Order: sequence, then structure tokens, then C-alpha cells
Amino acid sequence: MLNKIAKRLLSLVLAAMLLIGATGCGSSTVGASIVEEDGWFTTWGTAMLTASVDETPTSPSLKQNTCRQQVRVSIGGDKIRITLSNEYGDIPLNIESVHIAHLVDSSSSTIDTSTDTVITFNGGSESVDLSSGEKIVSDEVDFSFEALDCLAITIKFGNYVGGTITCHTAARCSTWIAEGDHVSDETLTGASVMTSTYYIESVETWAEAGTKTVVCIGDSITDGASSTTNGYARYPDTLMELLAADDSVGNVAVVNKGIGGNAVFGGLGDALVDRFQRDVIDVLADTPGERYCILLIGINDIGYESEDLSESIIDAYEELIELCHENDILIYAGTLTPIEGSSYYSELHDETRVALNEYIRSSKSKFDGYIDFDLALQDPDNTSKLLDDYVSIWNDYLHPNDAGYAKMGETAYEYLKEILADSE
Repeated sequence: MLNKIAKRLLSLVLAAMLLIGATGCGSSTVGASIVEEDGWFTTWGTAMLTASVDETPTSPSLKQNTCRQQVRVSIGGDKIRITLSNEYGDIPLNIESVHIAHLVDSSSSTIDTSTDTVITFNGGSESVDLSSGEKIVSDEVDFSFEALDCLAITIKFGNYVGGTITCHTAARCSTWIAEGDHVSDETLTGASVMTSTYYIESVETWAEAGTKTVVCIGDSITDGASSTTNGYARYPDTLMELLAADDSVGNVAVVNKGIGGNAVFGGLGDALVDRFQRDVIDVLADTPGERYCILLIGINDIGYESEDLSESIIDAYEELIELCHENDILIYAGTLTPIEGSSYYSELHDETRVALNEYIRSSKSKFDGYIDFDLALQDPDNTSKLLDDYVSIWNDYLHPNDAGYAKMGETAYEYLKEILADSE
């Protein structure tokens, strides 16, 4: 018994030493107030923005029609609830019915009708109205699913839908839209196909104490630009697959909050400094258990500007770190990946990228650690350039291909697995 106690005390001392080393100071209290209990955990989520003309359904439109969307969950459960958002809507949103079911295949609208389940709101209503800027969390419903299952959320829209649409653009998976009411149909025959998701912000499930959550936030490299549609080939997808297969880490939810074209100070969608509260802090604030964030952003700021922004970006990093630590969230930086050969490249731009990576890797960094995506993807003979094997199908030398994203996911997993491992 004394030997077990001694080992436990030693493990606690080592854990404290690791925390001190990771945070760069001896006074960190991050994680001190984390509550381990059963609760609602986000098993899937996305970052919302407005639909452009190309991402707005027109033939048919959403009005009075059926839209079937897919989500791939990171952890399983027996209860489910969803959050719908009309955050950017300039008119009210009318939804007549929402169903959830297991999707038979990610490339087809066909569902397993034996699992078709009605989602209700406000204590049992099948329909719901959202005013401009409003969000709503559904009632909880009994619905069983496993980690990595693809689920179909089918919405029958009413008369009030249009104007500015709240969505996630370029979701890397098919969304099907059919004329009329087909909310329970096995297949949406003749449906048009889009690759954005509409009005669905998150899916939550009830999970046991000890469940952990990782939010990945960033730009198109987190969002998976150029990855195979319906292939679930983004780096957070690979990360969740590896975590789901590793019993030693326990139950870990992974949430992707990437937006293509996003930047620290601007870009597509709300600037990261403006959306960080919504997409990280608000997601994790009421989540029990250990909470983590992987931040990978800055490439678009570098590419958009003609001056060295490294000091401004580092200042922003440190403000986000402080915000995370105030909310008992550990935050890890991803190093910025190579850009030589891309339209963003210049000596100045690459010097800025290198300066940011030097900060991230240095003892001056206030991050809790870093994941070296740059090292994982660079050409060893030219460290400012992506390895040819990892260059996107666009051949842009900016975005990775499926193999590159898989390498990133593996790199994140190898870094996090010891951190996330359940203690004996």
C-alpha cells in the first residue's frame, strides 16, 4: 500500500513539474478548478459565418424545402441535442421539422430509416422559429450512436428563410436539398448537392465524467481546404480517429472550428480575435472535464499584408492564451506551415512566418506547448517549402493534400496522447 501511495505522490509531483515547464511559469493554476462529472459534451461542431452567393442554395432554395446535412461525431452516446443558429440572419427563420438518423454512406443521402428520430424544441414542439441573431438548443432526445458515425440531420424549412444565411462554407461534405417535404424519406431522390452546412452549429451528447474536449481553431488548413469531399480527411478528422482508437486517452471529443480564409485580424468570417470567445471559450466554458485548444492561424495575416506583423500577432496570441487560462483551458500552438512556392511567398512573408514559429517554440512563449506542423510537412532540403508529397491537388504549395493533413493529424495525436492519457 505504501509503495502505491509513493508512486501516486511521485506521479503528482511529475505532473506538476510538467505543467510548470509547459506554461513557462511556476504559478499557473490552469486546470485547478476543472470539474470531472457527467455532462453535455460537443461531439461535433463548426464555425458559423455567412453564405456567399455561390454557397446559397437556389435550385431549389431552402424555403419550403428539405435539406439533409451530415455530421461525423467524435464521441458516441445515447442522448443527443443540437444547436441551431440564425446568428447572421437578417430575417426570422422558420423551421417546420428536424429529424436525425444514421447516414448509410457519406456520399449518399440515404438514411437508415429504422433510426429516424424527431428532434423537438421548447419542451416538445416539432417546429421552431428563430429571430435574427438567435440561437436555440433543442430538447434532448434518446438516440444511440458510436464515435465516428455519420449522422444525417434533415430539416424541413418553412416560409421564412432567406436573406443572409448562417452557414459553414466549404464543409467538405455533401448536403442535399430537395423540393417539398421529404424529412423522413430514405433517400432524397433528385436532390441538388451543396458542400456547405446551414444553420447547424453543434451536436452534443451526454457523456460520463472523465470525457475530455479538444477544440481545433484556425483557418483553411484546419478547415481542410483541398481535402477530398466526403473523405473526412482534415487534420482534426485524423486526430479524432486516432484518439477514438486509443483506449489509453479515454473519451475525447474533437471539435473543428476552422474557417477557410480566416485570419487573426480579419479575413473570411469574423476575425479570429473576435470569434474566439464564441468558438472556443463559449464551447468549453460549461463543459465538464479537461478542456484543450489547438490554435493554428496567422498564414492569411502574413499573406494579406506587406509588412512584418509578427509582433502584433504574438500580442494577439498572448491575449488568447490569457483568455484560455482564465477559463481553465490549456492552449497549444500549431507552428505555421511552409509557404514557399505559393502566392503568399516573399522573403518578408517567410521571415514573419519563421519569427512566429520561433516565438511558438521558444521559452518566451506562453502557450502550454506546441505541435510542430511546420517540421512535419516541410521539405528537409528546403524548410520554407512543403514536401512535394504533401502539396494539395491545387498544387498551390500552401495547402496540404489528404496525405499532408493525415500527417498533421498524426503529429497532433503523437503530441497529445501522453497529455490526454488517463492516469492510473
